[in-house]
Amino acid sequence: MTVSPPTNQEILELGLASCVDGACLPIKAFLGHIQFLVRQGLSLLFVPRLVSLFREEYTCPNLLGLPDLVRSYVPSGVQLLSVEVDARRGRAHLPCTYLRWGLEFADLPTVIQAYRRAQWAQRKVNTTHWRYGSLPRPSVLLVGPRYLLDDPYLTANIQEKLEQLGVQVSTASQLPDRVTVKASRFLEKRPFWTATRRSMGSLQYWRHHIDGVISLAPFGCGAEAMQGVLLAQHLKGRDLPYLELYLDEHSSPVGLLTRLEAFCDLLERKRSG
Repeated sequence: MTVSPPTNQEILELGLASCVDGACLPIKAFLGHIQFLVRQGLSLLFVPRLVSLFREEYTCPNLLGLPDLVRSYVPSGVQLLSVEVDARRGRAHLPCTYLRWGLEFADLPTVIQAYRRAQWAQRKVNTTHWRYGSLPRPSVLLVGPRYLLDDPYLTANIQEKLEQLGVQVSTASQLPDRVTVKASRFLEKRPFWTATRRSMGSLQYWRHHIDGVISLAPFGCGAEAMQGVLLAQHLKGRDLPYLELYLDEHSSPVGLLTRLEAFCDLLERKRSG
């Protein structure tokens, strides 16, 4: 199995050269990874179709059609290995999908063992919770799609920069879905997108333990634009500073750092009274 390296300038340039201008930054980066692997001589690529990760919710529209999008950007000789992940079909659908797909490559005991190891690894990731309380430094909730927040290159390493500026950072991914589902019930209508529900739920859950909110989103993303409106409405009249940042391939790390420094100075003044 071959895995592409973490996103870098070379990979992003490959994506920019092959993708339409209207695509968001994460999609351009993903296609850059695809082009990188194709240039390595790979003829079989794993590209899942992520429809839904939670009942009554959807992922990003681009993720719904990701295999179809990739097919238009790779040579005809490259084969795509795709599996549909759709939690709307019931609790048993996801494990059945994984197991049925795994049986194409190995026997049932091996597939079950691999599935259990994957569940253990996922639970280990999900147990990384932020312990809030009386902190000696400002604390910020960073919200946005995880496929963007977890890529240090695309975000100019924003989480590390905030830590260096003396800010405690937490994200929606540190809370399990059962917590953010319950916390987001204050909304008049349940969010259509999983990322929006997680962001709004985490804000409601941590609203008394944070000093500010930073929203990070790809430029041109309709779902994230709607989330920005919801966040602004929810924070209106509250004593929580809010910074909204949109990223594309033209975003300057220097400009981003300048805005973060100004925002952190505001948090320090607010905390000191």
